[in-house]
Amino acid sequence: MSRVIRLPDNFIGKEDRERLESYAGHTIARGRATRWCWGKNADGDDRFEIHTGGAADRLAVIISRDREQDAFAVRDADGRCIATGALDHVFAVLEGYFIHLHGEQPDDSA
Repeated sequence: MSRVIRLPDNFIGKEDRERLESYAGHTIARGRATRWCWGKNADGDDRFEIHTGGAADRLAVIISRDREQDAFAVRDADGRCIATGALDHVFAVLEGYFIHLHGEQPDDSA
């Protein structure tokens, strides 16, 4: 008898996981974050978190995927939507978000 495996509705595949982890590494290297981790939301769907730490580690953003819309969504720690769309678009918006959050000039280089 075959067993049916039900994947979460908003599954994030291996390639996208690697891209998210790479982006988080870039963000940490720029000094805009201190760590990242994978988690699950209340429905059991994957979510990717980036934290800006220090003594009081804080959640900065949560990135999740909506399979029906075939789009990623990024929200701040309070649940406000920062961006939705393709992963490249989300990364571009997040770059600006972190630049603003840390008071950098857009043309600063690390």
